[in-house]
Amino acid sequence: MEEQQSQDEQMTQEHVRQEPLNVTDLALWMVEEMQAQAWIKMGLWKDPLSGELQTDLRQAKIAIDCVGALIGVLKPHLSEAQRRDLERLLTDLRFNFVERSAEAPSGQ
Repeated sequence: MEEQQSQDEQMTQEHVRQEPLNVTDLALWMVEEMQAQAWIKMGLWKDPLSGELQTDLRQAKIAIDCVGALIGVLKPHLSEAQRRDLERLLTDLRFNFVERSAEAPSGQ
């Protein structure tokens, strides 16, 4: 069993080495990660570690700003449909942030 697992890992590593890193794909992955953190930090998605809804609007704003910055860099390298989807995502994040900020007690 361990031998098969080792062979599978070796094949995966060889496959990874054969394909050059596509920075656009990596940046899109980062957008996905940051947008997920934004929703979590706004208290709209459960934190996967705790399983609870927790709000940290300062952290949410950082994540949203990162999404915006990444989108700005990516725009020239994306299709019109991808640009539209990412702009919609950013608008949704910002809209929800404003709503959550209005609901939050002072100091959040």
